[in-house]
Amino acid sequence: MSYYGAHWRIDGVTAAFIMRGDRNGRYRIVFERESAELPQIESINWAQPSVERLTEAGEFGLPEGYGFELVKITYDSAVKSYTVEVKTARQYLGDVTGYQAQVEALSNTLAAREQQVEELLASSTAAAEAELRAAYTEGVEHNG
Repeated sequence: MSYYGAHWRIDGVTAAFIMRGDRNGRYRIVFERESAELPQIESINWAQPSVERLTEAGEFGLPEGYGFELVKITYDSAVKSYTVEVKTARQYLGDVTGYQAQVEALSNTLAAREQQVEELLASSTAAAEAELRAAYTEGVEHNG
């Protein structure tokens, strides 16, 4: 008999619920024994887990984009469930090759625009200098 139900699936292992731990960056995940056995729980890749929500309940779950370290697994025989405590280890971003290509393209565009600005500035500066010299020469010749 299930006490908590199935709300999450982590690397294919059904979990009852996820709650924040007593310290920052810590989380507790409850797995009922009828849905998950200890070897299944131990086989979860906590460094980069695949987390799937099974219900529409407003639970927070694990933060996306993080890897975790397994702190401990405890068993409660009264409710026949395992409680897994994990802590955040490092953040991962997944496949970022698309973003890298986008950043490179934008960097190239920026470099081209900077070159255009420098060329415009140089040509307008040269034109302004030529106009000033012509005005000076005309003033000197006219006023002598």
